[in-house]
This record gives sequence, structure tokens and C-alpha cells, in this order.
Amino acid sequence: MILGLEDIPGGTSFASFLVWLALSGLYYLVCYLAVLNVLDDLTQNSLFKFPAMLGAAIPSAGLMAVFHYKPFVLGILMCVMNFYRIRAISTSEKWKGVKINQSLFYLSSYAYIFLLILLAFYFPTLDLSEK
Repeated sequence: MILGLEDIPGGTSFASFLVWLALSGLYYLVCYLAVLNVLDDLTQNSLFKFPAMLGAAIPSAGLMAVFHYKPFVLGILMCVMNFYRIRAISTSEKWKGVKINQSLFYLSSYAYIFLLILLAFYFPTLDLSEK
């Protein structure tokens, strides 16, 4: 006889917690660290940074909607870590020759985070089936 997760008390809830934890880690790496750092490197102090960040929030939120992921804790984590990320950029050796516009960096990155969270909750409510 082979025991499955449903035979172990708390097995399925523990497995779903591990899946949620893995998804949270992947979304943190991809939708936060990778997107924001790549867009910061590409746009630097350009005013194109703001619309680029807002545009990048749409596919990121779509990815979360496809996998039915609700970013409750991830949104809070992103907001807190973004402050430290931008502060680290301003003291980084990589950005030594560039005087960064901190208000542009903060405004555009927090706009990305808030739009990402809003769209991640909005996209699943859309009824895309034809009637």
C-alpha cells in the first residue's frame, strides 16, 4: 500500500503551502527583482521609466492571474524591499557615475508595484467567455 498526501494528516495543506511558497519566491525573483532591475538599467534617469514600469506591470499581473496567485504578502514584501533596493542603487558602484533621480525611481517603482497588485486582483474577475 502506498500512502498519498491525502492519507497523511495535514499533508495536502502542507503541500499547498509549499506550492504557495515556491510561487511567491518565483514571483519575487521574476516580477520584482528581474523586472525592476532590468528596467532601471535600461531607462536610468529617463522619463520613459514611468510608462515602461506601468507597461511591465500588465504582463506580470497577467502571469499571476493565469496561475491564480493572489499577492497579499508579496505586495507588502515588495513595498518594503523596494525602499532598500533604491537606497542600495544610490550607493552602488555600478551607478557611481550617474546621479540618480530618486523621486523618479521611487515613483515609478512604487507605481509598478501598486498597479501589479491591483491588476493581479482585477484580471481574475474578468469574464472572457463568449455568451
